[in-house]
Amino acid sequence: MIATITPAKLHGSIEAIASKSYAHRIIIASALADKPTEIYINGISNDVIDTVNAVNCLGANAQINGNIISVEPIVKKSDEVTINITESGTTARMILPVATALYEKGELCGKGSLVKRPFAPLVNSISEHGVSFSDSFLPISFEGRMTSGEYKIEGSESSQYISALMYALPLLDGDSKITLTSPLASEGYVDITLDVLKQFGITGGFQCNGTEKYNSPGKISVEGDWSNSAFWRCADIDVKGLNPNSCQRDRLFDTVKDKSEIDAEHIPDLVPILSVYAASKTTDIRIYNVSRLRLKESDRIKSVCDMITSLGGVIKATDNELIINGKGELMGGTVNSYNDHRIVMSAAIASTICKNKVIIRGCEAVNKSYPLFFKDFNSLGGKADVK
Repeated sequence: MIATITPAKLHGSIEAIASKSYAHRIIIASALADKPTEIYINGISNDVIDTVNAVNCLGANAQINGNIISVEPIVKKSDEVTINITESGTTARMILPVATALYEKGELCGKGSLVKRPFAPLVNSISEHGVSFSDSFLPISFEGRMTSGEYKIEGSESSQYISALMYALPLLDGDSKITLTSPLASEGYVDITLDVLKQFGITGGFQCNGTEKYNSPGKISVEGDWSNSAFWRCADIDVKGLNPNSCQRDRLFDTVKDKSEIDAEHIPDLVPILSVYAASKTTDIRIYNVSRLRLKESDRIKSVCDMITSLGGVIKATDNELIINGKGELMGGTVNSYNDHRIVMSAAIASTICKNKVIIRGCEAVNKSYPLFFKDFNSLGGKADVK
């Protein structure tokens, strides 16, 4: 699909959609709990649907009814499982160790950009505890069940590996612990994991004594998403329904956006929209610690640079930094989405500082996290025609 956007200033306010990061974690915890859970959520994205489908493959009964996801816990029907995931990297990484803790044999499949995303640190760590794997990229087959013990794993590539283990270890017999062999990147996402686990009665975190069980709170709400709200904040739109004390590190957008140097180590998902905001300034902005962006839905160092350049901006990249020469405005042009939802939304917001129209090819990528993005965009005064 193609979005053609005529430049226009946005105005007004909007209600935050639900945090995808929280939704994934709450759905999985609900599937592992002792009784059914009702999850209240403002907005269902493709990634959230992936997680619902994944827990159903594991034996849960999760149903989406409007803004409520009802989850009945996992009931195993055999010792073998096949889990099909579309393109949600978080779902795939967090489900894999849970599957190996519950099942003797299985396969995890995906498509699109997901088959290019690595699982090696997670696979290598679990392999030392009773499970053999066919590969470290999808599709991945496994055989053998996880056993308790010390899980050594690097934390510099993705915090999702650590969160994934935290979900699986309470399912094992005996004590376990997670030992990091490198600094932890994006540690805010582990904070989200710990927050959700605590709400389900799991408090061990990096240390699991083998006696903790998942206990459903019965009803739970998914808090608003600071990450997607950053797109609106870039356009000076007021976003309601956000938790100011959230574990989500992307709440820092307003704090860091006007700095001349921005450390993206713990806020990698903000880099595309921070680059657009930097282009709206009249100074040079340096965003560093961005190397892990190459492992996202797209190679986000390349896709961000192409987006800014295609719109008439000036941006330079090295392996670990982006330097944006702010011009105060952009010219407009045609942007390739690279099937990346954050590139689509960033380019749409960039249209508000463009002289000419912005055309976004592959704009349906927004369905991954924000299916109603263009509807909301137009409700705030935007002029996007999607065909």
